[in-house]
Amino acid sequence: MPVKVSIGCRGVTADHPLAVKVGLDILEDGGNAFDAAISISAVLSVVQPQMGGLGGDGFILGFIDDEIGAYASSGKSPSKFDTGRYLEEKPIRGPLTVTIPGLVYLWGQLYEEYASLPFDRLLKPAVDLACNGFNAGWFLSNSSKSYEEELIRYEWRRYFKGIKLGDLVVNREMARTLKLISSKGWSEFYDGKLAEEIVSQLRNQDVDVDIDDFRKHRCIRIKPLKMEVEDKILYELPPNTQGVSTLQLISALYELDMGRFPFDDNGRIEAWSKTVEEVYEFRDRFIGDPNYMDINIEDYVTYQSLRTFRYGDKRKGSAISGGDTTFFIVSDGRAFIGFIQSLFYPFGSGLIAGGFPVQNRGTGFAKEKGLPNSPAPCKKPLHTLSILAVEDGSRRYIIGCVGGDIRPQLHLRVYENIFTYSMSPAEAVDAPRFVYTIPRGLQRVVVEKPLKPPLSKNIEAVQVKQYDSPGYVHVAVIDKTGRTLLTNDPRSEGIALAIR
Repeated sequence: MPVKVSIGCRGVTADHPLAVKVGLDILEDGGNAFDAAISISAVLSVVQPQMGGLGGDGFILGFIDDEIGAYASSGKSPSKFDTGRYLEEKPIRGPLTVTIPGLVYLWGQLYEEYASLPFDRLLKPAVDLACNGFNAGWFLSNSSKSYEEELIRYEWRRYFKGIKLGDLVVNREMARTLKLISSKGWSEFYDGKLAEEIVSQLRNQDVDVDIDDFRKHRCIRIKPLKMEVEDKILYELPPNTQGVSTLQLISALYELDMGRFPFDDNGRIEAWSKTVEEVYEFRDRFIGDPNYMDINIEDYVTYQSLRTFRYGDKRKGSAISGGDTTFFIVSDGRAFIGFIQSLFYPFGSGLIAGGFPVQNRGTGFAKEKGLPNSPAPCKKPLHTLSILAVEDGSRRYIIGCVGGDIRPQLHLRVYENIFTYSMSPAEAVDAPRFVYTIPRGLQRVVVEKPLKPPLSKNIEAVQVKQYDSPGYVHVAVIDKTGRTLLTNDPRSEGIALAIR
């Protein structure tokens, strides 16, 4: 299956063709990468509502004004969040899993600091698609069918039940929400009549939230984590994200000389077993809302550093989520950014407000007391969203994916394909992969053919066809002249397009 590749000075790779088209339209109309990013993000909220949107969070990482930069807009649990009930019920969906959506605030922050086109121009394509409709792609139709039984009890059923491939999908309620944000400004979502409507709708679905929870939300500029390996500089998002896990895995690639294995050697898969287990154990014990963490995360970006901890009894193994996220990269020849947004699980909590699904990011809290990621009111849960950026001499790379908890492994797979196995970005994205979907205890690894599964009795191997493992990875690389190569994973329904 061919990788989708495009080369030019300005371009977009994203998970849906309509989002890519809109991004290029903005760039051709004189907009910059941030104008395009806001417009792409809004369109993806409409055409892939199961993946991310107005009811979810967002992060960016990229090269801005020739320097690395990052923003985080991750919502907290409501001020009246019931910790005891959460620990008793351990919910996956529903009202107890709702955290305050951050994506619209990220739009506002980027618009205020960088955008050049009018805000209503940036949201108009999304408004039009929501109002007039679009034809459902295979990803949305598959998600509608796959999660119907799980979500039928929630308000979700009135909006997204029974969507089939090619159906005309119209969501005038979401169109109205987007139009209000467009005409009154992004702050309307957090401190206006629209915010009051959203809070009222959530309360009617048993979410104990009030308008002050929305008013207090903030998007912040953050300092990316940094690690130097050989002649490269790597960057990832800091906590409350799992970005440090990516750096720890890549550090292990060098510290343990994992490159000694040929690419197609099944001993390579088994060799990663212990490392993956240790990295996820560290994440789940020590990472969460930075205001609750006891360690300086910058001291633990390497694999060697995390091994200084004594963990005691290892935790029981359980499946980790592939999550549902949408990730895109946009370049205007100067700014070069990765943008990721998510509801966590497909369609989030199952609750709907303003026509859009609301995230279940609260599911990311630990299900026990005494950890940095234990549940509490006004607290950010551990976030699976992260983005990898690499400086390699005169070339800069951005690597990101749909992947949930397995995201650090997907970042590692593509990174090692490029820098250890000397693949091009297109080859690196296309190559067969393996990911541990149960990283601890009796581990489970999903292995794409023609790779051979490991032989260890301590690892349950599930072999699948090539392109059938979870997650989609997109990679872009820009050189010092601004020439950008963008790739799009053949496992996704998206495309990559670039122009002069």
